Amino acid sequence: MSLRRRISFRMRCRMLRAWLSIPALLSSMNERKVISIIAALNGAAALFVISLAAWMSGMPLLFPALGPSAFIMFTRPFSPAAAPRSVILSHTTALGCGWCALFLTSQATGATITMMQPNLALCASANLGFAATCSLLVAQRCSHPPACATALIAATGGVVGWAGALAMLIAVVVLAFQGVLLHRAFGVRVPVWKADQRNDPTLESHRKAA
Repeated sequence: MSLRRRISFRMRCRMLRAWLSIPALLSSMNERKVISIIAALNGAAALFVISLAAWMSGMPLLFPALGPSAFIMFTRPFSPAAAPRSVILSHTTALGCGWCALFLTSQATGATITMMQPNLALCASANLGFAATCSLLVAQRCSHPPACATALIAATGGVVGWAGALAMLIAVVVLAFQGVLLHRAFGVRVPVWKADQRNDPTLESHRKAA
């Protein structure tokens, strides 16, 4: 390919990228339609990569809490809940809280905690893991609601060993930074790590109520 053709090809690619960027689409289409399409395409692409990696590696990389995380990331990209810091730190905290709740409850009661055998120990572990997660997420200013599902998965015996926990954390990190790459590919300059905490509505509604 000649130099002129290469330059022409690059120019066309840049023009196509600019035409398909989210700011350009928002200027000519309904905002709700643009967000719904982008969220569906980017969310599906991000989860496809993780599910493909899970299939090829045999590791439990795909778990239910990733779905609502992807939804928040691709529908509210500038909210603190969608920033990589919030996604990674909240799921890590939730996993730790759930696992600690499972360990403490099983040691205190001597019962086997599993979703297949509902009992009082299961109820205690789930509630303890959830409560600890909620408290720490607000304290750390990394409120990311889907992490509560991760806490319940861990607290009810859904995480198998260190390998399972590590696989979940890897999937969370991959999803968080895939979100940044996909957004920026479509012309949306989302934060690489931490969002502006002034946009966090977690405490604002309580202040207004007071």
